[in-house]
Amino acid sequence: MADTSGTVVVGFDLGHGESALAKAHTSTTLAPEIVDIGSTGGGRQHVTVVAEHPTRGVLVGREAAEAKGVTSLYLAFKSPEFSREEVRHPVLLFVAKVKADAVARDGELGDKHRVRWVFGAPSGWSGDLRRAYADLLRSAGLQHVDVVPESRAAMLYARESMDITIGQDELSGSIVVTDVGSSTTDFTRVLGYHTGPPIDTGVQLGAGLIDRTILERQLERHSERKALEELLHNNRLLRLRLELLCREVKEMYFRTDPSRFADDPDATVGGVHRVQIDKKSFYFDIELTAADMEAVLDAPQPSLEGRSWRQAFRDALDEVAQEVGGQPDAVLLTGGASRMHFVQEQTREVFGADRVLLGLEPEVAIARGLALAGRMSLRAAGFRADIRKLLEGDRIGSLVQDRLPSLGAKLGESVADGMTERHVIPAFRRWQAGQIATLNDMAAGITSALHAELTDPDNPRLKQVITDWQNELRPDLEELTRPICRRWHIPPSAMALPAVEVSGGQLEVPFDSAAATQVLDNIAKVMNVVVAGVVATTLFGAGTAIIAATGPFAVIIAFVVVLVGLSEGKEAAMRKAQEANIPMWMRKVGGENRLVNKLRQGAGPQEAQLAAAFSAQFLDDGGQKLMSEIAKGIADDLDALAEAAELLVS
Repeated sequence: MADTSGTVVVGFDLGHGESALAKAHTSTTLAPEIVDIGSTGGGRQHVTVVAEHPTRGVLVGREAAEAKGVTSLYLAFKSPEFSREEVRHPVLLFVAKVKADAVARDGELGDKHRVRWVFGAPSGWSGDLRRAYADLLRSAGLQHVDVVPESRAAMLYARESMDITIGQDELSGSIVVTDVGSSTTDFTRVLGYHTGPPIDTGVQLGAGLIDRTILERQLERHSERKALEELLHNNRLLRLRLELLCREVKEMYFRTDPSRFADDPDATVGGVHRVQIDKKSFYFDIELTAADMEAVLDAPQPSLEGRSWRQAFRDALDEVAQEVGGQPDAVLLTGGASRMHFVQEQTREVFGADRVLLGLEPEVAIARGLALAGRMSLRAAGFRADIRKLLEGDRIGSLVQDRLPSLGAKLGESVADGMTERHVIPAFRRWQAGQIATLNDMAAGITSALHAELTDPDNPRLKQVITDWQNELRPDLEELTRPICRRWHIPPSAMALPAVEVSGGQLEVPFDSAAATQVLDNIAKVMNVVVAGVVATTLFGAGTAIIAATGPFAVIIAFVVVLVGLSEGKEAAMRKAQEANIPMWMRKVGGENRLVNKLRQGAGPQEAQLAAAFSAQFLDDGGQKLMSEIAKGIADDLDALAEAAELLVS
């Protein structure tokens, strides 16, 4: 079993606009806690800003944005273009500094402890991009790094969070995770705990565009507009700082109760930054009323093909709704920008108010979800290791082998039960009438008829045998997986193979999609193929000899031996009787009904004898194949169930 005890998992939500850290321990199932990420207590979030100072070194967050004399300042640098130095360099600076500050405040995050850092990536990033991102992050001095889709983190946060009420039925159904960030808005569909492909809205829709629009509008109304525009054109650091100020005022606006603006249309929120041009100082102040924000949200945006931000977001929602094809069970809003009132209102209009969920702290939802994802991954590795040990051992094969005699007995019964009335007596009458030449021909005809009967799609006899035997095996298999489920706090039902039934001549598995969505090759199908093959081999191999030597057919042979007065030994006499083409007049000696009545009277024990002989032959012909193929099919199904059950690990 994998040792996952004592590991600290840090969810590092490196966002385009803000970043946050949360930590969880693999030894507990407690909710992740948010980590202060400033060296002196920087709070629950950092603005994703990093700067280099000639004497103070690397600065991050608010400190970086406000420091004077910095030689470089980077804002909104998260990008999949890792080969560009303007992306690589600030990522490495920011991550290394945030880690150092966090370790200084929390010693158990240091390299002397077992720490796993889990970062998020937008839903649209491929697996190759995530691996390249992880390599870059390791270059920042992190030993153990995972990168997971942010949508997966959001789904786990929804499942575990106490401030979102979402049931297991919703989690196992269709969820649309809407992560509204500073650079993009990601819509990701989650189906039955499994993150599906990203839903491409066709727009790069980030809330940072709103910040830049606020800045442009404030510049237009400033008394020193011309001088400011010239200064910002040449001073990238100042532009970044003013954009950051606009973002903060925007967030302040959306944190304010809307009733304040409804009661007083002239009410404002704002901020001020001191600007110096040559030796002249003045203030760049921002004041936003409700009318100002409405104008910003409705302003045509060249990057959005002339649409406003608000219209582009609504278009994206409509497109997602159309692609989902029906109402999802839930829509989860994450990201700090999801606090914008109109985002919530439009999402409710499109998907229904009762389906839209927003946590108390959407800005740290991803960080908490990343910590959960990392903890779940480590604990799930232990769970899968235990399952793999079970599957690679001989316990399943031994269980199947122990139950094979029961399967053989059921197969024998499926062949012999009722065959006297259905096949032997009609064949005897045809023989008496001269339609069959020899008893060997009669036995071969009965064998062929039995095979056709068993494989007829309208006759579920063989499929019912498979169904009954597998369903009897299920409780024994559950006893093997139950201790593993208990060890990892997973409901034992999560590893229960679905029951099988015969419907319309076909094997069907009417399972709950939440419990077995990934069972792709049910063992019933494997059994159907291998059992049918063994039945065919036996019937067309030793089947004729078995029929001739046992059961009701042996009564007919004994009748013929007496009829023709054969005096050789028993085996020789039976062989001659089977091969002889008896004259017609002799076939009718004693009449038809006498032997038919005798066959009917002894049908029960005679068919039981035949069933036992067939049972033994089935195991001789295909016992090893039955055991290996059925055991492999069971292992494949349990492995598929284990993959789905991983998401139930806390």
